[in-house]
Amino acid sequence: MNVDEMIANSYRNFHVKGFDYLCVKRTPEHTRKVYFFDGNVSQLPEVVSPHDHRYDFATTVLSGVMSNSTYWEIPRGHHLGSEARVYNEFRWDTPLNGGDGFTFNKETALIEDRRLRYHPGQTYQMLAEDLHTIRMHSEGTVIVLDQYADRVPIGHPTRTFMLDREAPKLDGLYERFTPDQLTARLRQYEQLLSAVQFKTAA
Repeated sequence: MNVDEMIANSYRNFHVKGFDYLCVKRTPEHTRKVYFFDGNVSQLPEVVSPHDHRYDFATTVLSGVMSNSTYWEIPRGHHLGSEARVYNEFRWDTPLNGGDGFTFNKETALIEDRRLRYHPGQTYQMLAEDLHTIRMHSEGTVIVLDQYADRVPIGHPTRTFMLDREAPKLDGLYERFTPDQLTARLRQYEQLLSAVQFKTAA
């Protein structure tokens, strides 16, 4: 991708402030995203609420430390143990693809069944239907997400689970990079990539 194509597909303050998303490759079969976490985002209890995806993906840490938490959904009518929490389930139809954002759906009980830490060079894989969230444990963490072919078509919402009934505001998010800002992030990614070896789709 050239710089103009990267700018068209990349965002500053992606989902939350301090979370920059650089797109370095985009095809229907394989998209490579580089996520940069700076400032207060490393202090958040979680970067984003538990959610699923439209695609299967693999995540590799280039710098810093992060953790990935996975969740089970508890069917209605089942006993809720002490570790279960009731979330507000929202449909998420991204405005970046012309959607209307968050729409409340129902209450859903989830239980966090695993939380694992990852360090530079380590990779984990997720299926589109898996529920998860991530946490950063050091400022300046950088991760690569290799996104594979969509399994949920654009225009069909995914799911996000929040403890609050009111969806967060999107004001001030999804800002565009300037060419200089993008070039600086691309240089940072290339320097980190040369220091960490990992195997992903070509």
